[in-house]
Amino acid sequence: MFQFIRYEAKDKSRWNDFVQEALNSNFLYHRNYLDYHADRFVDHSLLAFQGKKLKAVLPLNESNGEFFSHQGITYGGWIVAKRFSAEEYQELFKTLDEYAIQHGIKAITYKQKPSFFANHFNETESWVLWNEGWELFRKDLSFGFDLQNVPGFARDKRYRYNKSTRNDLRIDWKASSDEFMALVKTNLVERFGVDPVHTPEEVKMLQDRFPKNIKTISVYQGDVFLGGTWLFEDADFIHTQYLHTNDLGKELCAVEFLVQGLIERYSSKKRWFSFGTSTEDGGKSLNTGLASFKEGFGAAGFVHDFYKKTF
Repeated sequence: MFQFIRYEAKDKSRWNDFVQEALNSNFLYHRNYLDYHADRFVDHSLLAFQGKKLKAVLPLNESNGEFFSHQGITYGGWIVAKRFSAEEYQELFKTLDEYAIQHGIKAITYKQKPSFFANHFNETESWVLWNEGWELFRKDLSFGFDLQNVPGFARDKRYRYNKSTRNDLRIDWKASSDEFMALVKTNLVERFGVDPVHTPEEVKMLQDRFPKNIKTISVYQGDVFLGGTWLFEDADFIHTQYLHTNDLGKELCAVEFLVQGLIERYSSKKRWFSFGTSTEDGGKSLNTGLASFKEGFGAAGFVHDFYKKTF
């Protein structure tokens, strides 16, 4: 039997200590990440206890009488202790139903975390969601590959990478986030009329908070900036949160040079390389150009599932 306690600021250390040692966690669940935009959400995160023992935590926010897997992070779901049985998973979700009803909640939207981003493989949760009557209402398609078994670049990407090696390019592994985010903003505004999800100030703040997990990596020709990526790394993955070049960088094949550099640098350290989502309209439309771009590096699709339960 589980007892739930709503997260409060006094629980921060206990939450973070648990996340650090959990079965299926990464740094996005640390309160220093979850709380960096606390002013935008009504937090209703939960700590689940068996007696006095903390067994699981769930990042949640509340809006208009509904619970959401925390909308400040891309994926969510329960973070559980290293020893956590299938029976306990069932009980955890049954108790969540009871807790939601007791608090007058009309519905819960639950964003699963793909196995890509966990410390250990465990898909028990998927079975429990199905068995407990949750509705699978959305699937986002993301792309990535196994760094221990890289499929290799497609012919056009191999050509562009070979070209890049003749262009006197170099990678700065500790680059300026200001320079890179200015490029990201320019590209997104010009192509799509939108701003980046993260402001330059937030990028800098998060890098300061998580120097081992969040880095700006850029490509140059001499001293001329060409583009780069804002890289997330933890557990057994690396993830390109943004991957952008300017016009000169595109001409000089800076992205191909950078991706190959990332493969060489991380293949002995991590298992998975993630490019992120390539679907739009709630997962219903494939951005074929973006998907093809990622597939050219040898990436294949993996899904990010969204469930809902209405009371």
